[in-house]
Amino acid sequence: MSNKLLNKSITSCFAKIARVDGSIGQEEKDIMNSSKILEKYRSEDIDVIDTKNFFNNIQNEYGEVIKNNLSEEEKEEFISDLVNLIKSDDKVHEHEFFLLGHVANSIGYSPEGVAEIIEKKGLKSKSTGWFSWLFG
Repeated sequence: MSNKLLNKSITSCFAKIARVDGSIGQEEKDIMNSSKILEKYRSEDIDVIDTKNFFNNIQNEYGEVIKNNLSEEEKEEFISDLVNLIKSDDKVHEHEFFLLGHVANSIGYSPEGVAEIIEKKGLKSKSTGWFSWLFG
């Protein structure tokens, strides 16, 4: 396995979450620029990375390569950075939690672990969807 696929997988996750509510703003760029995980595993410029088939890729390829190559500590840091990205615009949308849950599940990171990170970061979910059962 080349590092190229791992790097593309991680960079794609950041790109997808950063773009989920439209364009990538300065807040998102600042968070990505401060991410040690992204610094270590960046493959290309976030602005040009293609995320059209992201859900298929995370399920079939990206998730597995991240799951098998990141330590548990790195996975936690990765999910934590994605949560920071989600809250960067001070608006948390339902589909952002869904996307985060999908990424976490695909890399083998527990929903309980994600919920713990979300709570540590001060995000509240009034969600009736993904993760809602963890906050009830």
